[in-house]
Amino acid sequence: MRLKFLLLCFLLSACSGGRAIRLDSVSWREIPGWQNDNFVEVLPAILRTCERAPQDMIRFCQKLNNHVHDDNVALRQFFEQNLKPYRVTSYGSPQGKITGYYEAELTGSRERENGAQVPIYGLPDNYRAGHKTNTRAEIEEQCVDAPVIAWADDPVELFIMHVQGSGRLTTVDGQVIHLGYAGNNGYPFKGIGTILKEEGIQGLNSMPQIRSWLQNNPIEAQKYMRQNKRYIYFREIFGDTPYGTAEVVLTPERSVAVDTDYIPMHTLMFLNTTKPDKTPVRKMVVAQDTGAAIKGPIRADYFFGHGEGAFQMAGQMNQVGTYYILKPKD
Repeated sequence: MRLKFLLLCFLLSACSGGRAIRLDSVSWREIPGWQNDNFVEVLPAILRTCERAPQDMIRFCQKLNNHVHDDNVALRQFFEQNLKPYRVTSYGSPQGKITGYYEAELTGSRERENGAQVPIYGLPDNYRAGHKTNTRAEIEEQCVDAPVIAWADDPVELFIMHVQGSGRLTTVDGQVIHLGYAGNNGYPFKGIGTILKEEGIQGLNSMPQIRSWLQNNPIEAQKYMRQNKRYIYFREIFGDTPYGTAEVVLTPERSVAVDTDYIPMHTLMFLNTTKPDKTPVRKMVVAQDTGAAIKGPIRADYFFGHGEGAFQMAGQMNQVGTYYILKPKD
């Protein structure tokens, strides 16, 4: 009886408004911008997640296979008939933090040449996931017993790729080497923006500004970048990129990274926020990635794609937003 009483108390607490995450059923018309989304654009992202569909999405994905050629209105009607929307709140508030990321772009070479001097390492021979090894500084100073996939021209651009988790390197002869996350050295992530502020360097409010400062101050840059002890190992990927944690190729402006302590991988969602230029983002998206800095119940990292335009937008993205979870009715 005591066990049943404690369980009842837990369930009642979980349903209260003061919980870390709460889902409330809503109607489709309560979702801002739902009617105006382009559902044809999100279809590739959903189909990719359906290739690795969790148990609770299998029947939904089977039905969706019969609607891949539908127009926008028909797709919206299919989603409304087969999904159920829930507003996400945390401690009574629906608002959270929405940032952005992109697929980094570097220049370099397969072999060490005059310009390309910074190694991009694959997994060390003795790699053990979750096990702390050498710090970033130790790896850069002493090297590691690991294969070198390629050599990058710019240590700052390589550092940014470590933060983003994936990238593509273009060689002088035009070869493109696609690089994806393979593992890390076991240390927690510390953002370079936080490090610079702690060191008294002010006025750098976006990643484009931080990149410029680091490139213009190479000696200080090396010291500060090494304060982020976390180091990323990569793997070469052949075919489409980049891959997210869900092991599917990410779709620009339709894939997001989430905290899987709260939002399961492959979850269908509807995001309501703005870009840095105040352009509304009211889109159906799919949780297909995670990130060391993406922590919290209402927290998402919005994937912008690759290229300088994507970097500029992702590097300034630090918005307030809300989102809804769209669960298959089955």
